[in-house]
Amino acid sequence: MNFFIPYLTQADLVLLHQAMSDYYGAWRALEKAYEAGKAEAIGVSNFYPDRLVDLCENVKVLPAVNQVECHPFYQKAYDLEVMKELGVVPMAWALFAEGGHDIWNNPVLKGIAEKYGKSVAQVTLRWNVQRGVIIIPKSVHKNR
Repeated sequence: MNFFIPYLTQADLVLLHQAMSDYYGAWRALEKAYEAGKAEAIGVSNFYPDRLVDLCENVKVLPAVNQVECHPFYQKAYDLEVMKELGVVPMAWALFAEGGHDIWNNPVLKGIAEKYGKSVAQVTLRWNVQRGVIIIPKSVHKNR
């Protein structure tokens, strides 16, 4: 897993994606990059609470973030509690359920949006921010 470390010059955040195979070895490689100043922060992605706790109890450098799917239809309340206890900040991907669940026409979200003069997207983003979740919205459309 150390194959990329010599080629990494500087990164703001490097994530270990999913707790599979030798994730301890992979994490140690990220710790080396962090300690060498090649990464400002290191984190994980898609770590379930049990694996996140296991990792945090057995490493020198705790993950700064755990990037997980998180939206109104997949709220991850328990996961967020565990992350808070560990001091790991949640970071959401698929903030808009990847357009699924008819999110843009959901009556609850539309009602909240209308009440506050906002869009469903704004309501969804604010909801995650208020829960302490880092949001990085993405779009494939230039006009957004």
